[in-house]
Amino acid sequence: MRKLRHILLCLFCACAFLPAIAQHEIDSIFLLVRLQDDGSARVTERRDARMSEQGTEGFITFNNMGDIEVTDIEVSDDEQDSTFVVEEEWDINRSRAEKTGRCGYHHTDEGVELCWGIGRAGNRTYYIRYTLTNLVKSYDDYDGFCHSFYEAANTPAKYIMMTISLPGDSLTKQNTRIWTFGYDGWKGHAGDFVFAQTDGPVRNGDAIIALVEFEKGLLHPVVKKEGTFKELVKRPALANSAYDIDVAMGDTLQGTARSSLMGGEMGSGHHDAFMMPSADGGGGFNWGLISGFLVIIGLIGWAAKGPVMSDIAFKKRQKKRFAALTEMMDGKKWEEIPYWRKLPMEGNLLDSSAVLAAVNQILQASHNNPIKGIEFSVQHLYEAFILRMFYKGGITLDYDTDKHGKTRQLFRVKEPISPEKQPKLDVTKNSESTYFLTSARRRAVDSLYKGLMHDDGVQYMLQDLLYKASGIDHLLQPDELRVYIKENLEKLRPMADALYHIAESRKEDSALRSDEVQEVVGFVRYLKDFSLVSERHIEEVNLWKEYLVFASFYGIADQVRKDMKKVAPDTTKLDQLIPPHQVIEDFRPITTALASSLYMVRQYETPAERAKRRSSYSSSNSSPRSYSSSSGSSGRSSYSGGGGHSGGGGSGFR
Repeated sequence: MRKLRHILLCLFCACAFLPAIAQHEIDSIFLLVRLQDDGSARVTERRDARMSEQGTEGFITFNNMGDIEVTDIEVSDDEQDSTFVVEEEWDINRSRAEKTGRCGYHHTDEGVELCWGIGRAGNRTYYIRYTLTNLVKSYDDYDGFCHSFYEAANTPAKYIMMTISLPGDSLTKQNTRIWTFGYDGWKGHAGDFVFAQTDGPVRNGDAIIALVEFEKGLLHPVVKKEGTFKELVKRPALANSAYDIDVAMGDTLQGTARSSLMGGEMGSGHHDAFMMPSADGGGGFNWGLISGFLVIIGLIGWAAKGPVMSDIAFKKRQKKRFAALTEMMDGKKWEEIPYWRKLPMEGNLLDSSAVLAAVNQILQASHNNPIKGIEFSVQHLYEAFILRMFYKGGITLDYDTDKHGKTRQLFRVKEPISPEKQPKLDVTKNSESTYFLTSARRRAVDSLYKGLMHDDGVQYMLQDLLYKASGIDHLLQPDELRVYIKENLEKLRPMADALYHIAESRKEDSALRSDEVQEVVGFVRYLKDFSLVSERHIEEVNLWKEYLVFASFYGIADQVRKDMKKVAPDTTKLDQLIPPHQVIEDFRPITTALASSLYMVRQYETPAERAKRRSSYSSSNSSPRSYSSSSGSSGRSSYSGGGGHSGGGGSGFR
C-alpha cells in the first residue's frame, strides 16, 4: 500500500508540472493600427509564438465595446496558402484539427472574441487583421478614444510594439497627443505616427491601453458625442494614474500652465494665500509672494512661447501649402479640375502616386476636402505590379492535377531582365516617406537598390523574388514563396524596406509642378467618374489595362472595375481587354503571401540588433527619452489608470 501511495504521489507531481512544461510562448506582438478618416481603424497584428501540443485556438477578447463593432476578420499564418476560412459563429468545442485553417467570431455575454485555430506545434507566426468601427469619436473640443488594444490572459508576450498611423497624414505633436496605461514601457511620437512599446516581458493582466486626442479636422468621425473629450474620456482615464492630471488636462503648454496655476490647492478654495498680515500687523497683500507668483507666470509664459509659436507657425505653414496648391490648380478645387484621359506623367505609376499622395496630404493637413477613397499601401503596390506583370507576360496562370486528381492553380514566372539603374527616375528623390528607415537600413537600401526606385525597377524586384522562389520548374505556389522568404529574412530585408519606403512616399512641396498636379488629379477624377463619362475613344479603351494598374495602387480598383463593366456590358469583349474578376482574384494568394511574408521580413532583427534591444531593457541608465511621463508627448507609460476604456478582456492561446 505504501508503495502504491508513493507511485500515485509521483504521478500527481508529474501531472502537476505538465502545464508548466507544455506552455505556449509568445515572443513578440506587433500591432499596426491604421486610422481611417471616418474614425474606424484597420488593425493588423503579427504574433510570433512557440506553440505546444496543448490547446486548440488563439483568441482576442473585445468587451466594453459600446457602439464599436469588430468586423472583416482575416487570419493567416506562415503555412497556409491563403487566409483562413471565416465562420460567423465560432464553435469553441472542437478539436485542434477541426479548427486548423479556420477563424471566426465567438459571441459572449460581455462582447465578442476573435478566434483562430492553432494548427501544428512549434514556432509559428500568425497574422490577424480586423476593423474597429467608430473607434475615434467626435467631441465638442477634440476627437479621440481610449481603447485597450491588448490584454494578457494566459499567454503573456515577451515584447509588444504598437503603432497608430493615419494614411496620407502625419500624427505630430501639434495635432495628436497620446497617454498609455497598463504596462511598463514607453510611448510617444516617432516619424509620422505615435507608438507604445513595452520595456520587457509582459505579465498576466497587463494591457496596452491608449488614450489618444486629436485636433479637430484631422479626421471626420461619423459618431458625434455631446460634451467634451477632456471631461467624458480624458479625466476618467487619467484618474489614479502616474500622470500629473492638472498638467495632462492642459491643451498645450500654455493650457498646462493655466491648469497648474488655477488647479490644485488654489482650485480647492485656498485663494486666501495672497492675503496675509502685513509687517505692521494689519491686513494686506503678501507682496513678496505675489512678486514670486508673477515671476513664475513670466517664466511659464516664456517657456510656453516656443510651443505656442510653433503651433501658430505650423498652421500658417499649412495655409501657405494649401495656397500654393490652389495656385498650381489654377484656383480650382480638386473636383473642378478637367478630366485627364491619358496616363498621367507619361505613364509613370510611382511618380504619379507620389504626387497624388502629396496633394491629398496637403488637403487633409489644411482641413480641406481630400480626395475620398484614395489609400496607398504596400499591399496595393503588390496588386498593381503583379497585375502589370501579368499584362506584360512576366507571370502567367498555369494548371495541373495533384495526386488526388484535383486541379490546382500555379503561377509560371519568367526570368526578369534587369533594367538599367536610373537615379534620375528615383521616386524617393525630392520626396519624403511615412515609412521611417534608420541610417543603417537606409544605407543597405541605397547600396542594393539605388537607381531601381522606379516602375521598371520595382517590377524587376518583385519578379526576381517570385522567380527565385519558384524553384527550378519556375511554377510558383504561395507556400513556396513563404518558405523562400522565411529562409532569406536578412537577405530580403533591404528589398522589403525599399518597397515599403516607395509605397509610403509623397513628393515634397517644392518638387510639385502645376502640370503634373493637374494631370494626376484630373486622371483620378476621370477614374472615379468612369461610368459617368459619355465620350470615349478607341485609344482610351486600349488603355483600360493600365487604368486598372493605376487604380490598384490608388486603392480604387474595385470601383473602377465595376464601372468598366457598366460601360462595356459585353463581357466577352471586356475580357479581351482586361482579365475577368476571377483572374484578379486568382492573384490574391500571391499578393497575400507577399504582404504577410515581407511584413515579417520588415520586422526581422539581426542577432546583433536583437541583443542590443534586449540589453537596453536591463540597463538602468538606458532611456530612449528624457521627457516627463506627465506630457502627451514622448515618455514613460503609466502602469495604473486608463479607466473608462473600450476593449480588453484577455488575449492569448487556450
